[in-house]
Amino acid sequence: MVLSWLFPRLKKKNKNENSPARPKTDEIYVETLKKQLIEANENRDAALTEVAEMKSSLGELNQKLEYLETYCEELKKALRQVKNSQPVENLTNLPKNAENSMPVSEEVMVEGFLQIVSEARLSVKQFCKTLIGQVDENNHNLVDNLNFLLKPYKLSLNSKYSKAVLYHLEAFINQSLYQDFENRVFQKNGVPKLLDPQQDRQARFQLFVALRNLSWNEVLKKGTKCYSDEFSKFCDQKMSGIIATVGCTRPWSEQLLQSFFVAAKCIWLLHLLAFSFDRPLGILRVDENVVFEANYMEDIFADRQRTEGHSRVKIMVMPGFYVLDRVLKCKVLCRYKSVS
Repeated sequence: MVLSWLFPRLKKKNKNENSPARPKTDEIYVETLKKQLIEANENRDAALTEVAEMKSSLGELNQKLEYLETYCEELKKALRQVKNSQPVENLTNLPKNAENSMPVSEEVMVEGFLQIVSEARLSVKQFCKTLIGQVDENNHNLVDNLNFLLKPYKLSLNSKYSKAVLYHLEAFINQSLYQDFENRVFQKNGVPKLLDPQQDRQARFQLFVALRNLSWNEVLKKGTKCYSDEFSKFCDQKMSGIIATVGCTRPWSEQLLQSFFVAAKCIWLLHLLAFSFDRPLGILRVDENVVFEANYMEDIFADRQRTEGHSRVKIMVMPGFYVLDRVLKCKVLCRYKSVS
């Protein structure tokens, strides 16, 4: 009786003493695991975000690298072209006596001009890519106008020859942007403010230097007129010309506006620098259906060419320039005849 009475009490006592400790320990262990899991999830999310940002940055860097590689190749090609091209007949006898009035040598100005030509060509190409990228079926006016422009060349926006479509669009845009380039103030029947040639050259070169590094962000903050009234009018004029040419009447996206600004700035700088020389550098254009001349023209699709006799120009894609006594060739597409 004594033993039977004692053992139940001991069992009950041991049970009461030991059982509460286990749940508390388990709860602490579970809470610790929960905190560790939350921290692990947070670290994982942060790592995934960092990886996504790194991928995005790498993508942007790759795009910039591709652009830089293309730009360098274009610049090298232009330099080789000018060095190796045949001299052009000099039609003037103006003395080269004003070079020392400029802050840099004529050789440096030539190198700068070739660099801007390369930038201008690439920027117009990028503008055309952006424009085509924003074409949609609902914008009937733009689609109809572009197809109307392409129709004489047996192309359309639905054509599988996308490069050909892009090159033809570049031709239309360049024709609009370079219109009246021959005039000293870049407009039909334009008259310069400074009648003294040397003062005019110096003023143009100073404006070239001032606008060379003008960025899109600066323009967004203050507008183009704040930096140059003439450049602002030029942008308005050329934008109106492009709208009239391609029928892009809808409000332009910021991406399209930015690519237009870069192209317009390059061509404006090109004009300023061209007329900063003692003998202004002339633009080289060729008309459709003229005989192809390798000394003055570069056929973009030359690797596809299989011709009999003389090739003829189908369309001029990019104008060239007379750089002092040498030629920077214009780029054209030719009409091809299959060799039998």
